[in-house]
Amino acid sequence: MKTYNITNRLSAQAKSELNRIIETHDKYKGAYFWTSDCSADGRRRNEKKFADNHPDVAFLKGEDRIEVKMYYSESCRNVYYSLDVLVNGTKKNIAYIKKLLAK
Repeated sequence: MKTYNITNRLSAQAKSELNRIIETHDKYKGAYFWTSDCSADGRRRNEKKFADNHPDVAFLKGEDRIEVKMYYSESCRNVYYSLDVLVNGTKKNIAYIKKLLAK
C-alpha cells in the first residue's frame, strides 16, 4: 500500500492520487448498470486489470491515517464497484476525499 504524507500543503503526487480516486469513483459509481463480460476468463481479467490499475493507498495527515480501497467485481450478470474510505478505522465517503483536495 503506497502511503502519502499530507501536511498543510498537498504534494503534487498526493494531489494527483486524490484526483485519480475521485475520477475513478465518478466513472465506476454507476457500474451496476453495466454489462459484464460473457466469459469467466474475461470477467477475471477485468477484475485483475482494475486491481492492478487502482491499488490501495493511504494518506497520513497529522494523527489521522486515511486508507482508500476500491473494489471491483463482475458476476455473470452484473458489475459491482465500491469505495471504502477509512479514517482511523471509521468509514467515510467520497466527500471526505473531495474535502481533502479542496484545502
